[in-house]
Amino acid sequence: MSTRTLPEPPGVSVAASYRRLFAEPVLRRLALADACARLPQGMVSITLLLLTVQHASMTVAGLVVAGYTLGQAATAPLRGRLADRRGLLPVAVCCGVGYALALVALLAGSLASAPAGLLIAVAAVAGLFNPPLSPGLRSLWSAHAGAVLQRTAFALDAAVFDLAYITGPVLASGLATGVAPAASVIVLLALTGTAIAAIGRQAGHPEHPPESRSLLGPLRSPALRELLVTAALTNAALSATEVALTAYVRHHHALWASGPLLAEVSLGSILGSLLLGARRSTGRPRGGRLPRLLIGYTLGLATLTAAGLYPPLLAVAAPIAGLCLGPSLATLFGAAAATAPRGGGTETQAWINSIMNGGAAAGAALAGLAAGRPLLALTLAAALAALAAVAAVGAAVSAVLGRPVPQVGSRSP
Repeated sequence: MSTRTLPEPPGVSVAASYRRLFAEPVLRRLALADACARLPQGMVSITLLLLTVQHASMTVAGLVVAGYTLGQAATAPLRGRLADRRGLLPVAVCCGVGYALALVALLAGSLASAPAGLLIAVAAVAGLFNPPLSPGLRSLWSAHAGAVLQRTAFALDAAVFDLAYITGPVLASGLATGVAPAASVIVLLALTGTAIAAIGRQAGHPEHPPESRSLLGPLRSPALRELLVTAALTNAALSATEVALTAYVRHHHALWASGPLLAEVSLGSILGSLLLGARRSTGRPRGGRLPRLLIGYTLGLATLTAAGLYPPLLAVAAPIAGLCLGPSLATLFGAAAATAPRGGGTETQAWINSIMNGGAAAGAALAGLAAGRPLLALTLAAALAALAAVAAVGAAVSAVLGRPVPQVGSRSP
């Protein structure tokens, strides 16, 4: 059941939107759960790397992270579907137990110098059992925020996501190197457990079981399929940017600058999420918002590429490159919620997560192939963002032309 809110005046400020969100006890609890769920996502890759390299090579550590990521992507829709049918809390608890056992087994295997194949397999199992907190929380935001505050909720979610990827690696590396890798694992699991507990009061048994047992589930919706293409390309552009910037600073013998530059991109994304993502629509068609934001993201990456001609300008261009990224992601998640069939919100968001993971892998691989020419790699990232904008424009045109979309069980944000 959605939180009841009064209609919002057209000229209400962004700050007022967030005040109204945090004034609702249910939404405050969801914000706490969101922070606790997102921070481990920012910690996990560096934790797995530092855990593995204690007694294995960097190559093996990279394969461990890849195994975890692939395992997570492979079962995300299934875990989302189970959460929709059985309830988010019981599925998150069961997955959380398996997740914890797998990470503890990985820790033990690393300390015992276990074979590389075993370490990779155990990491993949951890990914398979990763609790569906991220898609589950977005589904809860959609259910409880209501039409008025939903955009603000998704903007906050996108900002927390970016913040987690700034603070998470710092926290994980500090614990792993300053205390012990096990300390990072313990904190990661503790935060995950706190997130599961925090959603417990909101994520009871599903009020509306899924209306169809079709294997395709939410993928029956053409609107969602179009969103998945856009989401994959958007995340491919982000991943390619990360690889391209790292290659650029390495080419200029300033590898130390990769972290600060990527942090600036994330800070720009956070600022965009908080300022642009929470703004109310001004009466334009809702379908046109995402294309405009992705065009802005493309222009930001093009500015970053141009700044690469004079390296000192990168520090100025990096936040600009991220400014429209956060709002784009927030709008994507909100649009996905709008396409979700009745009782299928978590699975729908899980499909977005899964396809974005695939897009990230493809973007990183493409940028890696072009890494010998860093400006070409940055241009590739901008081109991927442009393709995402084209895909979003195509989806918006289809909607305007009245392309038939299944209406059974659909809901509005």
